[in-house]
Amino acid sequence: RDAHHPGLIPAKEWKIYEILDRPGLILIANPFTKPAQRYWMTRCLLDYPKYPNRTNLPETIIDQFGAYSGADDPREHFNWWSIAQSIEDPQQRTKLWKALRWTTLGYHYDWTNKIYDEAARNDFPADLGELCRHFAETLGFHGFQPEAAIVNYYPTGSTLAGHTDHSEKNLEAPLFSFSFGQPAVFLIGGPTRDEKPDALLLRSGDVIVMTRASRLCYHAVPKVFPCAESGRQRWAEPDAEESETLATTAEEAPTAYAADVWDDSHRNRGWQQQSTSNGNGFADYISNSRININIRQVLNEGENHL
Repeated sequence: RDAHHPGLIPAKEWKIYEILDRPGLILIANPFTKPAQRYWMTRCLLDYPKYPNRTNLPETIIDQFGAYSGADDPREHFNWWSIAQSIEDPQQRTKLWKALRWTTLGYHYDWTNKIYDEAARNDFPADLGELCRHFAETLGFHGFQPEAAIVNYYPTGSTLAGHTDHSEKNLEAPLFSFSFGQPAVFLIGGPTRDEKPDALLLRSGDVIVMTRASRLCYHAVPKVFPCAESGRQRWAEPDAEESETLATTAEEAPTAYAADVWDDSHRNRGWQQQSTSNGNGFADYISNSRININIRQVLNEGENHL
């Protein structure tokens, strides 16, 4: 299947690998254009941490950086990215940047009880859902429904401990993982902790798909590190080849909802608009961070609630 999707190179040009020692583990080497990488970074920084999506930000951080005394729910009014951009002290701005480690979309995962709850569910972002369904259809996973996502934010030097993703009712559907920003080492082992893991280097734009046996394998991120080129150099400006694609129109956006955002980001305006006296927020952030979006189907085919 080679239907066009904005922000991706044609599927016939994708470099797709299956790791033979890990049956069902698929790696797609960066199929995203640079404008599309900026688009998804922008969504993860500007939009996805907003209420009613849930984040790890503790009350101490919200109390320190917010000004919502008397509000019923201070989280509803806390705009993480906007507040960070308004902070002139670079150390305090970095503190707030590093405080955000995850946000959840769709079904909100209960980290304490390791379950999903129908009462903790919001609409899944339409543009991200369409992107994920495009990958699923292209790879032959027909009928995949993106219903929950965790966006992980990794400052360089941070890690993610070994774990499995097993809380979904549907464990047959694939798990999709998109990486943006700085590179990371990804470890994947077997169904128990006893098996020695294999290591993959994931770069910005790379896509991991965990299917079949690999879907329930232990995996971890032991290292995130800055690459030789800074985030500002890699994503802040279009190169000569990219400039030929900037005529893409808003009508080609993944959804009408995202048309204006896509239009700005694809033409580089959204990125440039973040340039302030405090620096270029997106480029400054991503030059020292990795963002990972992992999406899964929670329900079995034909179900619409837990």
